[in-house]
Amino acid sequence: MRQGRRRRGRLPSFCIKNKKYIPINAGRGGDEKMEGLRPIGTRIQIIRGASAQKLLDEIKALSQSETDKVDSGIRPVSVSRRPLSGSLEWIEIRFSEKNPQVQDGNNSFHTINGHLGEFLASPIAKRQKRLSISGLNAVLASDGVEPQLTRSNRRLLRRFVVQVFHLKATYMAELGVGGTRRPLPQGEEGRRTLLERRLEKTAIRALYALQLEMGEVTLQAGEDGRFTVEQVTASPDYRTEERVMLAANAMWETAEELRKHQGAAKESGPALLLGMDPEFLLFNRATGKVVPASRYLGFSGEAGCDSLRYRGERRFPLVELRPQPAGEPREVLVQLLHAFRVAYRSIEDKKLLWQAGGMPQRGFPLGGHIHFSGIPLTFQLLQVLDNYLALPVAAMEDRRSFGRRPLYGYLGDFRLQPHGGFEYRTLPSFLISPVVTKGVVAIAALIAGNAGQLPRRPLHDEGLHAAFYQGNQERLREVLPQLHDDLKKLADYPRYEGYITPFMEAACSGRTWDETVDIRRSWKLENHS
Repeated sequence: MRQGRRRRGRLPSFCIKNKKYIPINAGRGGDEKMEGLRPIGTRIQIIRGASAQKLLDEIKALSQSETDKVDSGIRPVSVSRRPLSGSLEWIEIRFSEKNPQVQDGNNSFHTINGHLGEFLASPIAKRQKRLSISGLNAVLASDGVEPQLTRSNRRLLRRFVVQVFHLKATYMAELGVGGTRRPLPQGEEGRRTLLERRLEKTAIRALYALQLEMGEVTLQAGEDGRFTVEQVTASPDYRTEERVMLAANAMWETAEELRKHQGAAKESGPALLLGMDPEFLLFNRATGKVVPASRYLGFSGEAGCDSLRYRGERRFPLVELRPQPAGEPREVLVQLLHAFRVAYRSIEDKKLLWQAGGMPQRGFPLGGHIHFSGIPLTFQLLQVLDNYLALPVAAMEDRRSFGRRPLYGYLGDFRLQPHGGFEYRTLPSFLISPVVTKGVVAIAALIAGNAGQLPRRPLHDEGLHAAFYQGNQERLREVLPQLHDDLKKLADYPRYEGYITPFMEAACSGRTWDETVDIRRSWKLENHS
C-alpha cells in the first residue's frame, strides 16, 4: 500500500487481495542489452489525462521490488508512460529477463487495449449495430448524455455501472439519482452474487464486441430481467481512490501473470492441458421427441447429463462427455473415445439416435466447450480462437446450427474454471464427425502454443462479423485459405497436419454437416443399429 496514504472503508468483495508492495521509481528498465537482458512486459493503451497519471502512480506503489528474483533471471520492474499519437499513450510495465541466447535487444511485450484508437474513431451508430448483431440489447448514448427512453425500455427498474480491465470487472455499483454510485450487496464469504456475475458477464461481452479491453459500461435492468447497454466509454471514471486502486491492482496482477508465461519463464510453468465437455442429444425417431439423458446417466462422470432451460423449465436432456484432459490432441481423442464407450454401455435403448452439432432439434442448443489450463486467458487468445477456430467451424455448420446464436455461441464466450484454467464456449458440439473433432482439438492445441504468431482478425471486419452471426457461410469461406496459410507457417504445424488439413479442406469445400444423422456410425461404436 502506498506510503503516507491511508485507505478508508472496506473494499468490495471483488477487490483483489494483494501482497505487500514496495514503491519504486518509474524508468526505462536500464540498458538491458549491455547486461545480456531482454525487456519483457505489458503495454496498456489508454487515453491521456488525469486518470492515466493516477493509474501510473498507483501501479508504481503496487510494483513489488524484484531484487530477490535476479538470480532466477528477472530484473526489477519499471513503470512508465509513453506517448502515442493524438490523445493516446501507453502505460508500460517492464521487466527484464536474463536470456543469453537473445541479446539483440528485441522486446517481448504483451499489448492490451490495442484497438482503442479504432473504437474512439467509430460513430455511435456503428457501435450500436455491432452490439445488436452480437446479441446484446443496446440504446447507446454519447458520453455524458442521458439516453432517450423508448417504449421497450421506458419502465426501468435499476441502472448499474461496471468498470472492466482485461476480461475482469474491477468495480461495480448501482446508479442512483443524479449519478450517485451505491455499493452492491456483498456475497457470502466474499463470493460474487448472481447479480454481480450477470453484470460482469454482460459488460465484458459488450466491451469484447467493441474490441475494448478496458472501459466502463452502463447497464439498464428492465422488468423482464434483461440488461440493456446504455453507454460504453473507454475512459472509466477513476475520480475516487478506491476505483483507481482496483483498476491498478488488476493491471499489475495481469502484467505479473503474463510475465510468468513469457520468454524463458514458460519453461518452468505448468504444462498445457486440453479438455472438453461436448454434448449430444438422444432422439426418438418414432415419437419425434428428445429423450432425457437423465433417464440413463447420472450428473457426474465421464458420460453424464447436463441441463438447459426448455420452455421455462430446467431439464436434463443433454448427454455430456467429459473425457480426461491431456497434453496432446491424440491423447485427448483417446480419452474421448473412452467416454463415448462409457455412454454407449449406459444408454440401453440402442434405437435412439445420437445427434450433435449446434441445434439438431429446435429448442435444444448444443455446445462443444474446449478447456485450457497451463496458459493464461487473454483477450488476444480469445480473438485467435474466434478467428482461427470458430470461423472455420461456422463455415461448415448445418443451417439448423445458426439458430443457436447469438444467445449461445457468441464470439469470445468463456468461463473461468475452479482449477485455474478456462473453457472456450463459442463452438457448437463438434462431435458431428471425427474429422471435425480432430480438427477442432488440433487447432486448439496449435493456437494455445502459438497465439502470438497468428495476427489475422477477419472478424474485425463488419461484414464478416455479421456473416458469422447471420450464417453467411459463403462470405466466411472467402478468408479460410489465408487462415490456413497462417497455421501452416507455424513450426508446430507438421505435428498436427494430419488432423488439420482434412478439417480445413472440409471447411473450404462448401459442404455442410447434417445434424439429423446418428453420430454413432461415423464414430464406429460397436453394435450400432
